[in-house]
This record gives sequence, structure tokens and C-alpha cells, in this order.
Amino acid sequence: MPLLPVRLLRDRNRAGANLIMLCVGTAFLAMFFFLTLFVQSVWGYSALKTGVAYLPLTAAIIAASGVAAQFVPRVGASALLLAGSAVSAGGLYWLSRLTEHSGYAGGMLGPMLVLGAGFGLLFVPLNLVGLHRVREKESGIASSLLNAGQQVGGSIGLAVLGTVAWTVVANSVHAQTAHTSAANAQPGGPAGPSQEVFTAIYDHALATGFSRGFLVAAGLALVIAIAAIRVPRTDLTGNN
Repeated sequence: MPLLPVRLLRDRNRAGANLIMLCVGTAFLAMFFFLTLFVQSVWGYSALKTGVAYLPLTAAIIAASGVAAQFVPRVGASALLLAGSAVSAGGLYWLSRLTEHSGYAGGMLGPMLVLGAGFGLLFVPLNLVGLHRVREKESGIASSLLNAGQQVGGSIGLAVLGTVAWTVVANSVHAQTAHTSAANAQPGGPAGPSQEVFTAIYDHALATGFSRGFLVAAGLALVIAIAAIRVPRTDLTGNN
């Protein structure tokens, strides 16, 4: 079994690209997880309708990736990474405004188009920097590092952001239930809210918790801009 060459991790730019890809994986998987649960549990979408609703995201990523490929030789990787991280953070912040009363166009479609544009601007320069000046026989290993970073980031990020989101959900349900029970308390009356009221409480709690998760993911996307990628744009136009 071939071993991982340590020199692939010593390059500052390549290490930065792998770190950024880890953060991208965190935000990307968290977005899919939270949004899928929300639209199916709160909006009542079926699995098929949910999948169709995500199609504009794919189109936006493809379009933005094509734009990034054209601009890398002109502006370099750093500018695209800064733009991609800022746009992604904006899309995640927009998603954090999602409520149980939001509609598809403003609550899901708009943020997804912005997110797709941001992710598309990130993927191209990250792959170029990750393979920058890598020996041909080690290109597969260098590429797998990026893929591994994305998967690991998704797993770790989902655990962290999931903890944040579900903690907020639990606290919100508890607070709303206690407030509703106290407000409606009457001698001989029901001890707690009706099923209809509890459903509304739970939907609001999901929106509140997942919004907090999206907000934390937006902050994480801004962290991407801190990573120092300083590969000259002339080095990304052809030979590694």
C-alpha cells in the first residue's frame, strides 16, 4: 500500500487548500442535511419534490465553475477564493432567515443560487491549488486529499452544527411549550397545548434551530477567507 508523501502536506498553499475544502465540506453537507429535513418535515415536501427543488443548486455550481475556470488565469486563486467564500457566506446567511412561513422562491431557491455560485467559485481554484506542482505519479494522492478533506469536514461539521441546531430546537420547544401551557392554564383545562399547537411549536423550533446552524455555517465560510493561498496566477495557467 503506497504511503502518503509528507512533502504534499508541507506546502503551505496545498495545506491551505485542503483546510478550505474541509470547511467547504462542513457547510455543504450541513446545508443539505438541515434543508432536507426542514422542507420535508415543515413544508411537507416529498423525497422526489425535494430532489427536484435542489436542481437549481447544481446548475448554479456548474455555471459558476465555468466562470471560475475562465477567470483563474486572469485574477489568480486568491481573488476567487475570497469571492467564493464571501458569496457562500451570503447564501448561508440568507438561508438563516428561513422560517416555517417562507416560500420556495425566497426561502430556498434564492439562497441556493447564491450558494451554488459561491461553491462553484471555490471548487475550481481549490483543485488547481491542491494539484499545483505535484508530481504526475502523486497527482492521484493529492486529489484524494481534497476529497478526503471534504468528506471529513462534512462528518465533523455535521456533528458540530447538528449539536448547535438541535440544542436550539430543544430549548425552543421547551420554552414555547411552557409559555403556551402557562398562558392557557385554567382550572380543569388541558395541562398542555393541543396537537395542532404543538405542531406549530415544533415547526417554529425547527426553523429557529436550523437557522442557527446556517448562521454558524456562514461564519465558517468567512473563515475560509483567512487561509493564505498565494500561488501566482501565472503558475496556474499551464504546467505544474
